[in-house]
Amino acid sequence: MLMLMNEHVKSYYQGKTILITGASGYIGWNIANHLVEIDCQIIRASRDTEKLEYIPGKADLIGYEGDYQDDIMWDDLVSRADVIFHLAGQTSAYVAEKDPENDYKANVVPMRRLLEAARKHKNNPVVVYAGTSTQCGIPEVSPVGEKVVDKPITFYDFHKLMAEDILKYYTQQGWARGVSLRLTNVFGPGPKSSNSDRGILNLMIRKAMHGDDLKVYGSGDYLRDYVYIKDVVSVFTQVPCNADKAKGKHYLLGSGIGTSIKGAITSVANIVSQNTGNTVSVVHVDPPTALLPIEFRNFVADTTSLMVDHSISIQYSLEKGIQETVEFLKKNSM
Repeated sequence: MLMLMNEHVKSYYQGKTILITGASGYIGWNIANHLVEIDCQIIRASRDTEKLEYIPGKADLIGYEGDYQDDIMWDDLVSRADVIFHLAGQTSAYVAEKDPENDYKANVVPMRRLLEAARKHKNNPVVVYAGTSTQCGIPEVSPVGEKVVDKPITFYDFHKLMAEDILKYYTQQGWARGVSLRLTNVFGPGPKSSNSDRGILNLMIRKAMHGDDLKVYGSGDYLRDYVYIKDVVSVFTQVPCNADKAKGKHYLLGSGIGTSIKGAITSVANIVSQNTGNTVSVVHVDPPTALLPIEFRNFVADTTSLMVDHSISIQYSLEKGIQETVEFLKKNSM
C-alpha cells in the first residue's frame, strides 16, 4: 500500500536502525510497508516471525522472533535501535478483564524492560508508543485534548496508561525520547485483528463485501472518531523527526471529526454497494448484555497540539478511507 513521503522524513530515516515491535500486527505491518523504500535497517520483532511477509524495497529487513518478557532480547534489540515503534501488546479490553495479570505482563512489563535496556546502553532512542484514546475513560468534554484528566475504567486502559507513564518517567530522566500517540478508531488495509473487539469498521467492510447484513447495536448514536491508517502511519513516522519537541508528551491521534457508529456503518454499506452492485442492509439489534461500560461513550479527538507541534494534517475523510479500503480488498485477499 503505497503512501507519499516527504523528503524530510526520507532524510531522517536514511541509514538508521528502526525497531518495530508487534511487527506482524496491523499498524506494524503498515509502518514497515511505508518505510521499506528508504535505505535503512528495519528490525521486525514478533512472537512468530512466520507471520512476517517479505516486503520488497531498499531497506534491510530483519525478522526477530522472541519473548517480550526476555531482558536478553530487549538488550540486543534496543542497543541497535535509533527509533523504536513499540506496538506489541494485548489489545482487547475484554481479554484484560478476564485476566488482568496477563494483561499487565503483556502491556506494562515489556515497556519497562525496553526502557531499562535503553538506560543500560545509554543510546537514548526515540520511542513512539501506540496508546489508546480510551486511556482517559469516559470524558465529560468534547472534543478531548491532552489536558483531560485520565480516569481509565478498564484494566486494559489502566495498564496502557501505566506503560505511558513509565515512558514519560524514563524520558524525564534522559534515558529515552518517548512520545505516546493515543489512537482513536483506526481503519484501513492491513492484517486482520486477532481480537473481535478491535478493527470493527474493517470487519464491517469485509462483511459487506461478502454480502452480509451489517449489525448496529441499539440506536448506534454514540460518536466515534474514525481515522484512516495512512494518516496514522504518516503521523507515527513524522513525529520522530521532531523528537526533541515531542519527547515526554502524549498526543491524541484521530481525524478530529465525530461520526455516529450508525453513520459510519451506513457509509460502509453505501460505498460497498456502489462498488459491487450488491445491496448491503444495515440492521439494528439489541446490544449484548456483556458489553463493557467503555462502549457507551462519545469520543472525538482534539488533534490541535499534534498538528501544530509537527505541522501535520489529516488527509483522509471517512468516506475516502472506506473507498480506498474497498478498492484494496478487491485487489487483495487479506
